[in-house]
Amino acid sequence: MEEQNFLVNKFLFFQEKSQDDYFYNALIYIFEHNENGALGLIINKSLPIEEEKIFSSIGLQNISSNKSILNGGPVEVTKLFVLHDDASQKESISNVNGLCLTSSVDLLKDIGNGTNTCKYKLALGYCGWDAGQLDYEVSKNSWHIIDFNPLEIFNSEPEELISIISKTNGFDIDKIQHTDIITKH
Repeated sequence: MEEQNFLVNKFLFFQEKSQDDYFYNALIYIFEHNENGALGLIINKSLPIEEEKIFSSIGLQNISSNKSILNGGPVEVTKLFVLHDDASQKESISNVNGLCLTSSVDLLKDIGNGTNTCKYKLALGYCGWDAGQLDYEVSKNSWHIIDFNPLEIFNSEPEELISIISKTNGFDIDKIQHTDIITKH
């Protein structure tokens, strides 16, 4: 079977407008999408945890960072991910746009020690879909697919990304309404 990866390097915006839904106004960057499923990170929602606590938990006490941690998604919510731009990292999921993802503590230590000066964001948890699940959700118009330069993630606060993407793409993605498209033959 040919590998399907049509949503890799794309952003997904959840179109359902129920504030009770976990993915309400979620903007997700897709790192992997193939016949086995999909993996992505929510990149526009923060947790009330600062990086300083993460660095101190791995023994780096002298790091002063008040940057918040991204709420990456509802799967493995205690697993730490490093979203970064250092394509030379061997343990990273990488893509053509230069955005990489790893769960390696070594990179985090290198960042904390100043031996790696890559741009980065930290996230707890991720979004995962089983085989065919994301394809089905896209076919039901649950997600709006967006092209955008992923490296802009590093230049913006998470909560500003929807506004920035809207301006760049020329439409307000926050105003997108969910509709079931019915095709008549």
